[in-house]
Order: sequence, then structure tokens, then C-alpha cells
Amino acid sequence: MRLENLRKFWSNREGNVAIIFAVASIPLIGFAGAAVDYGSATRLRTKLQAAADASALMLCQTPSATTAVLLNQQAQQSMSSYMGTSVGLSVDSLVITSSPRKITLSANAKSTMAFGRFLGWTNMSVGAKAQCATPLPKTFEIALVLDTTGSMANSGGGGSKLSAAQTAANNFIDYVKGNDAFAADTRISIVPFAASVNVGSAYAAASWVDTLGKSSYHWTNVDKTQAKAAGFTSRFNIFTQLATKYSAWAWGGCFEGLPYPYNTQDGTPTGDDTLYVPMFAPDEPGNGTTGTATFSGNYSYNSYIDDKTSAGNCNTTPSSFTAAESRACKYVAASGASYSTSAGVGIPNGPNFLCTSKPLQRLTTNTATLKSLVNSLTAVGSTNIHEGFMWGWRTISPKSVFADGASYDSTTTNKVIILMTDGANSWNDNSSSYNKSLYFPMGYFVNADGSTANGRLPSGYQNLGNSTDARNALDQLTLQTCKNAQSTGISIYTIGFSVSSDPIDAQGKTLLSNCASAPGQAYVANTSADLIQAFDNIAKSIGALRLSQ
Repeated sequence: MRLENLRKFWSNREGNVAIIFAVASIPLIGFAGAAVDYGSATRLRTKLQAAADASALMLCQTPSATTAVLLNQQAQQSMSSYMGTSVGLSVDSLVITSSPRKITLSANAKSTMAFGRFLGWTNMSVGAKAQCATPLPKTFEIALVLDTTGSMANSGGGGSKLSAAQTAANNFIDYVKGNDAFAADTRISIVPFAASVNVGSAYAAASWVDTLGKSSYHWTNVDKTQAKAAGFTSRFNIFTQLATKYSAWAWGGCFEGLPYPYNTQDGTPTGDDTLYVPMFAPDEPGNGTTGTATFSGNYSYNSYIDDKTSAGNCNTTPSSFTAAESRACKYVAASGASYSTSAGVGIPNGPNFLCTSKPLQRLTTNTATLKSLVNSLTAVGSTNIHEGFMWGWRTISPKSVFADGASYDSTTTNKVIILMTDGANSWNDNSSSYNKSLYFPMGYFVNADGSTANGRLPSGYQNLGNSTDARNALDQLTLQTCKNAQSTGISIYTIGFSVSSDPIDAQGKTLLSNCASAPGQAYVANTSADLIQAFDNIAKSIGALRLSQ
């Protein structure tokens, strides 16, 4: 080549940029490809970590007796369900410790490399690790307050509402007694309720009971002077006499509500009027043959004996409705006695009218005892949420009649009330009667002696005229009771069982929401499956698990 031509070759710049760019692009393409591969691996690792966290929490929710082999199998299944099998998933053997129980899960997956393969790298390994810890076991006192009113016999979708409640309660008991978050000495009480709460006939002679008729509420529907003349020192004597006719007429175990504000607080009696009065439904005027009767233009739903007998001054016809209802001598040698179902209400007549629930169970660790009561529950009666909740509180209170609960100041015991109902507070009126209502744990709107329920109601909710007034008063009592219980440190959960065919109205749902300790502790179950799930969620939230890594 001639020197001139060689000089032209070296001075020609037309292809230099392309050559330089081609050489420089090699590392740039490499960096871009690495960024894409790294982004894919990062996303896979995020997904893997989420799967590990969820799987670890699930494993810690298993019963403490679950074997290591089964836990490892469940870990593999859970991780595979989250990640699939196309990512080269591998799950290491779990590391399991006890006291407290900790489960450590480690897993790896492979992220396919799109550009790294040009350098001989086909995938990138990513890992994740999660450790769940069951907190040190805590001791709980838990009151299950369960609605057993007549509407619980209705369908809840897939069976009766009551059967769903029984399944849910049994599952709850099993969870609490089998989960490491709950100490072995955790105790549960069960309080079935309808219009009243059956505390149990064993308490007839308890120190907190009005055994001698001292309370001013004791003789509201039986003339006290006549009662003394007939030899009755308290309502218990009348029950005993009536039981000679029908054994079901012995005292059933229910008490009347306390006067306000004692019926929104826990504590022991401080005077005669705060003694617990046995609930006694008086014989309403009539001949007792049908359970319903009309007397002097007044309609009775609970006439179970004749107002006229051969005993004492009862051999004459009473002069008025109130004279007939308050007459004491008719209980001495009851005639015309008829034990039947009240035609207007659908529950048995007699002195235990509206005392329909099974006796409550005080705090116990005995699983068999708790489940036996749950399985025996029946659905009958109207709804008194206030009375149910109040007795639930009493079962875990350190201050009330049982005094079973640990101190409110205890740092080792946690108190919980779970209230389940499918309805709203209801105290039925009876405008065609002098009493203006059906008998209730608060007596009547108007009692035979002319007294009213006002002494048991807060200001602004007195002088009841109808069922709406009564419901509003009971709602207010319930709300005040819930707030008072919360102030002691009790955690309250509520469940409204509101199926489409038998819904709870807005007022009822609002009451339950306001009763709960926090918005997240108020549940609404629209089906039987929802109810069972609600109890399950509550059980798990009470024994809250945590991720420690």
C-alpha cells in the first residue's frame, strides 16, 4: 500500500462511532439484563417471604400435641399452595422449640435468569425465613353468654341457629383448651339466657339471696300481710307449697333483676333491696285450666291455679283483678291447678314463667362439664340481653356473688366476655291487662300492689307504656352494663346472629357494636357458617400469635 493511501485509511472517521458503540454496548446490555434478572428475583423473594410468614403463623395455630413430622408436612403443603411447584421450591426441616413454642421455617426458590444465561447462569437462588412464637401462656377467665331464646330454633342456613351455636361454642372450648396461648388454668363459664338467667336452685339459701322476704321488691305481687298470715315468710315457701301439685313448680333457679344502678354493676348486696329476690311469676287471675283467662276485662297469660279455694279467706270470689292476683291464701291449698303451655306465649305456665334456660356454669377448667351444658341447650323464651350479660359478668367478677374471678388488678389473668344473640331486648306488653305487660325479671309494668318497674330503670327510661319503651330501657341498661364492665379491664366481644329470614334490626346491631370493647370485636354472622367462623376468629385473636422474625 502506498504511503498516501495508508494515511487516508487512518484518517477516515466514518465507522469509528459504530465500532466504539458496539464495544461499549456489551457492558451496558449486561447491566440492563442484570437489573431485569435482579428485579424478577426480588419479586420472587417478596412472594416467598409472604408465604413463609403466613405458613409459620398457621403452624403455630396447630394444637401443641401436633408432631414434628406432621408439622413439616403441613409446612410443605402450605408453601406449595402459595408458591406452586414451578419455582424450584425447597423447604428446610422446621426448627421447633418449646416453652414458649417457636417454629422457624426456612425456604428457598429459584428465579429464572433471562440475561444471565448468556454468561452461563440459568437461575438465581432466593431465600426466606420466618419464625412464629406462641406467646407465653396466659391465664384467661372467659364468659360465654349464649342466647337460647325461642328464635334460636329457627333455621340458620344448614341447620338450626342453636345447633350452629353449639358447634361454635364446642369448637371454641376445644381451641382454648388445646392451644399453647392459653394456660392450663384458663377457666370458662357458660351463661345461657332467654328472658332470664337460671342461676341454679342450689343457691336458694345463699347469703346474698333474700330468703326472708326483706326486699321491698319481694312482695310486689303477693299481699305481704296475707302471706304472713298464711305462714309464708318468703316466695320460697310458696314455691315449696306449689311443688306439691307439680314438681316443675318448685323454684326453678331464676332471680329478679336488682334495682338500678346495682343491676349495671358487680358487687355483693349492701342492703335489703340489693339482696337477690327469687323470680316468682304470680298466678294471674283465672281458673287455671287453660293458662289464659279473662278476669274483670283483663286478659291473663299465666293463670295456673284457681283464685278461689277452700283455704282461709279464699273461699270467696275476689273483688278485683288486683285482689285476685295478690291473694296469698290461694297458694296454701291450690285448686284447679293446671300445668300446661301458655296458649299465648308458647312456654310452660306456672310460677317459673319465663325461667326457661338451662342453669349457668360457673368458671371451670373441666372441658367435659362445659361441653355437656352446651350440648343440652334448648331454644325457648324471649330475649333479655341485659340480664344475660350481667350474669356473664358476675361469673368472672372477683366482687360479685360467686367471687370466682381473679382480682381486676391481676397482671396474670385476662378477663373476656363473649356475648352472642340472635335478637333484640324484648319485654312484651299486654295492654288488655291491669299489669300492662307479661311477667319479667323486673316484674310487670304495673304490679299488683301498684308499684312499677321504675326502681330498676335509669332516669329517662321509666314509666313504661309499651314494648318499645321497654326495649329502649333494656338497651340503655345493657349499654351501661357493658361500659361498666369495660372500665374494669374486661375485653368484650359481641356476635349478632342475623340471618336473612330473621334479621337483627339496626338498633339491635348498634347496641351490640357499642357494647363491644372495639369495633373489630363486634361481629355480625349472617349464616351458621359465619357464626362458627366468628367464634373461631375470636378464639384466635384472644390467643394472639406473633411473628418473632
